[in-house]
Amino acid sequence: MKTPLVLASAALVAVTLAGCGGSDDGPDSEYCKDLKAASEQFDSLSSNDVSKLDEAFKTFHTLADEAPGEIKDDWTTLDKGITEVEQALKDAGLKFSDFAALQEGKMPEGVDVAKLQGLATEFQKLDSAEFEKASKAIEKHAKDVCKVDLSA
Repeated sequence: MKTPLVLASAALVAVTLAGCGGSDDGPDSEYCKDLKAASEQFDSLSSNDVSKLDEAFKTFHTLADEAPGEIKDDWTTLDKGITEVEQALKDAGLKFSDFAALQEGKMPEGVDVAKLQGLATEFQKLDSAEFEKASKAIEKHAKDVCKVDLSA
């Protein structure tokens, strides 16, 4: 996988993650507080700093678990896509910490090159119409209920 593809994929994930959020209990709920904190974390990913991608994915899973009922299905859609990307990375023998070496053109030890090349397909799934629809619904819910603007 070429370095620009890795950077583009990481940027795609960051942009997608920026479209997340919502809560039944309003802006003072634990979920909304977590969402606000996460939105700041996700904003930091826009700099293409892939070293923070692992932590962002963990936060993403936490928010998906906390998602309130009216937005739970949308979160499930997004979380499923992120989980599939994580599994593809694991299958290729790649850790998030390996992205820095890849950006420098170095192949980390133990990486399955054939599976690494297939990662682009997994990242492209995050650009599907279903994923986009779920992201937009979550973004709207975050703004309306949690008073968190994830589009910025």
